[in-house]
Amino acid sequence: MKSFLHTTAVCLTFLLAFTYQLFAQQRNVTGVVSDDSGQPLPGVSVMIKGTQQGTSTNGEGQYSLNVSSSSAILIFRAVGYATRELEARSSTINLSLKSTTGDLDEVVVKGFGTQQKKITVTGSVSTIGGKELISTSVSNISNMLVGNAPGVSGLQQSGEPGRNNAAITIRGVSTYAGSTDPLIVIDGVPEPPEQTYSRLNSMDANEIESINILKDASSTAVYGVRGANGVIIVTTKRGKLGKPVLSASTNFGFTTAANLPKNVSSYDFALMRNEAIRTEQSTYGVSAFNDYLFDSSDLWKFANNRDYTPAEVANYPGLTSTQRDALNASPALYYSSRDLFKDQFGGKGPQQQFNLNIAGGTEKVKYYTSLGYFSQGSILQNTDYYGANTKSTYDRYNFLSNFDINAVKNLAISVNLSGQFGTIVGPGIDGGTSLNDRYKIIMQYLYDTNAMMAPGIIDNKLINSIAGNPGTASNPLGRKIGSLLGNQNSIRNLLASGTETTYDSRLTGRIGAKYTMDYLTKGLSLRANVNYENNYSKATTYRVTLPEFSVRRNPIDPNILDFFGGERTSSGTFNPNPNHNSVNRTFYVDAGIDYARTFGNHSVTALVLANAQKYYLPIDNFNTPSGNMGLVGNVAYNYKERYLAEISVGYNGTEQFAEDKRFGLFPAYSLGWVASNESFFPKNDWITFLKFRGSYGLSGYDKIGGDRYVYLPSTFVINQPGYYFGNGDGSTPNTLTTGTNESKLGNPSVTWEEETKRNLGLEAKFFKNKLSLIIEGFKNDRTNIFTQPGTIPASYGVAVANVPRANLGIMNNKGYEVSLGWSETRGQVGYNINAYLSYAKNKIVYNAEALNPYPWMNTSGYSFGQYKGFVSDGFYNTPAELNNRPVLTYNGNQAALGDIRYKDINGDGLIDASDRVPIGYTNRALYDFSLKRASIIRALI
Repeated sequence: MKSFLHTTAVCLTFLLAFTYQLFAQQRNVTGVVSDDSGQPLPGVSVMIKGTQQGTSTNGEGQYSLNVSSSSAILIFRAVGYATRELEARSSTINLSLKSTTGDLDEVVVKGFGTQQKKITVTGSVSTIGGKELISTSVSNISNMLVGNAPGVSGLQQSGEPGRNNAAITIRGVSTYAGSTDPLIVIDGVPEPPEQTYSRLNSMDANEIESINILKDASSTAVYGVRGANGVIIVTTKRGKLGKPVLSASTNFGFTTAANLPKNVSSYDFALMRNEAIRTEQSTYGVSAFNDYLFDSSDLWKFANNRDYTPAEVANYPGLTSTQRDALNASPALYYSSRDLFKDQFGGKGPQQQFNLNIAGGTEKVKYYTSLGYFSQGSILQNTDYYGANTKSTYDRYNFLSNFDINAVKNLAISVNLSGQFGTIVGPGIDGGTSLNDRYKIIMQYLYDTNAMMAPGIIDNKLINSIAGNPGTASNPLGRKIGSLLGNQNSIRNLLASGTETTYDSRLTGRIGAKYTMDYLTKGLSLRANVNYENNYSKATTYRVTLPEFSVRRNPIDPNILDFFGGERTSSGTFNPNPNHNSVNRTFYVDAGIDYARTFGNHSVTALVLANAQKYYLPIDNFNTPSGNMGLVGNVAYNYKERYLAEISVGYNGTEQFAEDKRFGLFPAYSLGWVASNESFFPKNDWITFLKFRGSYGLSGYDKIGGDRYVYLPSTFVINQPGYYFGNGDGSTPNTLTTGTNESKLGNPSVTWEEETKRNLGLEAKFFKNKLSLIIEGFKNDRTNIFTQPGTIPASYGVAVANVPRANLGIMNNKGYEVSLGWSETRGQVGYNINAYLSYAKNKIVYNAEALNPYPWMNTSGYSFGQYKGFVSDGFYNTPAELNNRPVLTYNGNQAALGDIRYKDINGDGLIDASDRVPIGYTNRALYDFSLKRASIIRALI
């Protein structure tokens, strides 16, 4: 018994001692982290060195962390501040972090997920943060990019909800044949060039952590045959170590037309048409147009918006004084004047966005999940009529879930799941569903008509004509302006043209793995990624049969309107499949080896990666998948973040070309020198950072002219007109033998466009890093541009359109970018101002065009999209000038006094195509400028 009690006592003593030691080792350390001005810093990472255990500071800069011993080292990190390491000797550690060179410690995401500190980047890369995107209140990501980075410009061709994306160009245009769209890469996966913006513009900006714009060869060469137009890399948000953080945001606003065309009033239209008719009559001595002249009574009615003059009202038979007073005050039916563009596009489109997301994680699993909703209405005036509606709307739902899992030792797995579900409703699809098809319905009729010819809807009745014979009291303007009011009533056209509803669903799944092999050599790791994307689009159309009316004023009491018609044969037609449904599938896979290590003052990173992509898009007649595959290599080196060097290479190919022309090598080289890190550089508050960098290399582009398999011939076209061969006597016809024609020839030597990129850059910071300056100059030379030769004569025997195209074109593009920023914190308020200026000018050097008699008739030697036209030399002011004019070949040599007099540039006595010279600028901006200001108020709660 004594032995048992003694043993028990010893065990309890040992257990208590062990427990005391365990609790003595597990201590809680708390504190506050502030900046160098004493303001608390939220979001500072606090990690225990050598472990994955850590936390982050809250909104008041406070943190709390359990440590194993007083010898544990805490690492404090924050973007824009110097990292500090402190031993956990006390249970309370308060500290401040010193501001560094601002964003130079930020990590920049480059091609295929490689990351570098911004200070060591030698290429031309611009970064747009997620907060900058959210602060831009536009409807999609492509429009958010414009004005947020130098060298990025956009052209928005439509303001219609769901179809209002911008076509982005990076550093201008370098080709006249193929697409100018950049390559879009989302979480490491390139998007198909045939659907460049489809997924990007379906994303919720709240999901995006950052967007990096790759502009020079050192950044884009790894993408080989798809990198010449620049690359946009989108990185979505991921979970962070710490407790779950729930965030919600919403915004609401309206969209309106910033500037609408203004049509002339009915009165001004009538005056000018009278003047034109009289000028024509006096010039040619004719009186055939007298019936089209508006008399003084007509002009008074247009000017006063009345159908009757006071004298006509006074003399109108059978009216009481009350009826006469009402008629004098009655707005015009026949002589009205309308602002056509405001009537159609003068609405306010409501726009709203909601987002709810949660992020957090443990040492084993980190997560980020986002749910979003976006809705936008159009500026089209919302007109409902018997189930037809002119409105245009876009609704979209988003979800995103990203997980990072430390599965076992050395193995990390990442999983991305996302979906976008959009619905677009819009009118004007009577002639087709493309924007070009719908242009006539939506816009052209506005230009074809005039302000007096579109009465629209009266008393909830759609008017398509004026009742009564032309020229009578019931239709007084019928002869002067015609009576085709139905076709020129824009509201009627929109209502009658039908509505299309497009449902777009997109699901994307990605799984990635990273296996670290520090046990072999520090900094070595393997990676692999697999991604699958499915996009289904379905459309339906509905066309309502509308009751349409003609109208007139009642002959007995013109205050009363008489309506005629309004019959409906059916309620409408619904088409569940207008033959442009589609299913798009994309499969992507890559695998590679990463290496990143620092040896004393030397730092090296390297990547070798293989990738392949296959996608199915039902947009051509071949019904075959598209794809590309290749190898990527990258090595970057720096010494003390002072001397920088990088080599990149892409070797890849595509099915677009013949087997021996599919693959190409695209190398790039870059160097950098951070002069401010030199020992001899004076340490001062005036110039605090100075860096020089340059790059040179190649990129390619394989989507030439938008065609596929151009190396294959379609040499013969059968079933062409033939001949009746035979020896019949005429009583019966001989048998017809159909003919065969030569058609388009293939070119087995065709290959990708190739671009040589050169870039020089300077980065500097002044006044304690408050003022930042980046200046870059670039020159891009594009060769092998896919070109239809114009130098092949017709005697060749093949129509010009069927002559095989070849890699003949040459085009260069050069310019510069300037970024200027000011960032400062005063007390609890921080603010920054950024200004960007970009300039890019291109020139077509050679495009195999036919020889022209005069150099100004060529397109080569000028910028792509250069406008050409006749040069005005004033007006024909006298009969002598009119009689001695050159022959006008473009209009049958008709001219009158007051017409524009054009210069005969080549002096041959003719005004023809030889006299069209470059005028004005191109259809692309030479300069892009933007100015942004942002403020941050730190509230201590």
